[in-house]
Amino acid sequence: MSRSIAPRPLVEIRSRVSASPAEVFPLFWAELSSSLLQRGWLIAGERGGQLRSTQDRKPRRGRARLVRWEPPRRLEIVWDPEADRKGPAPRLRVRCEGAGSRTTIVIEHGGGTGLRGDPREEQGLGWLTSEVVAPLLLAVAPARLAEWSDDRSGGRPSGPSSKRYWKEPVYHLPGFRAILEGLALRREDVLLEVGCGGGALLKRALATGCRAAAVDHSADMLKVASQQNARAIAAGHLHLRLGDATALPFPNGRFTCAAMSGVLPWLPAPEHAFREVFRTLRPGGRFVVWTGTPKMYGTPTAGPKRKGGVRFYDDRGLARFARRAGYSDVRIDHPDLRPFAKEVGVPGPHRFLFGPEYGTLLWARRV
Repeated sequence: MSRSIAPRPLVEIRSRVSASPAEVFPLFWAELSSSLLQRGWLIAGERGGQLRSTQDRKPRRGRARLVRWEPPRRLEIVWDPEADRKGPAPRLRVRCEGAGSRTTIVIEHGGGTGLRGDPREEQGLGWLTSEVVAPLLLAVAPARLAEWSDDRSGGRPSGPSSKRYWKEPVYHLPGFRAILEGLALRREDVLLEVGCGGGALLKRALATGCRAAAVDHSADMLKVASQQNARAIAAGHLHLRLGDATALPFPNGRFTCAAMSGVLPWLPAPEHAFREVFRTLRPGGRFVVWTGTPKMYGTPTAGPKRKGGVRFYDDRGLARFARRAGYSDVRIDHPDLRPFAKEVGVPGPHRFLFGPEYGTLLWARRV
């Protein structure tokens, strides 16, 4: 009796982790699912589960599927073959090999390359160098690693740990309190939040009886926000959208007020975002922004000032953004939020970050 022999992998990657397969596998899968979702793809964690675009209403051929699902040891994903391509279908195998308290993650690309026609060695090497090696080389550059770390934790939060933190982000709660006190929301208000994260500010705002909508560019954060505010969404009091601060997916004049907390340092074009908020506000609409001052550079929260990192602005710069965006009633305040920080549980050594010299509230109105 003949038996099939698995083809030699075209690419093999190994990574060692100081944890058991039972700990590593679910974390690996959560990270993979999150990363795919950020790129517009969904995959179900079960045998036969399909990898498909979020734009597809139902799975189609030409997509990948899980042909092996054996947590916490292995999984295998195979792309459906296409009629005009020859050779075996491309597949990705992942194994978690345990040895004591350590796990080796083995990732193999096997099967075919999926290249059209009869691929030559030159084509295979071209694919390997341009699509695997070159991106990996750039990914391990120190500056890129720092940028990725910043983006994952604050710019576009993703992954299990970010989901846990942003559900109730203790270091942002004092700013939320200041924003809500200033807005003094009423039942007739319709609030816009730009960069809603895990929905903690929305949850507090909706408790006033107002209605709201929010946008965030992290699919993971929108998932947390929707879970936290499921009742409001079901009742039609909250609408969440995946989108960008400089191209808000909302019509002109929809909102009576808007808020942005901890988002400004991550925006490459703050003035464009301010203009978009202005466009969506009704006449008389109020806009509140909580952000750090340049004193935040070098602190445990922000780290050193560097190219590609977070950006903090002085009072003059913030006011200029607002006035150029069209707001005619602009005010800058530096409240002392240290009492709030203590109340919500910010650790003592970090409460100084909520003093007047470290934080800014910008108030603006569309007259």
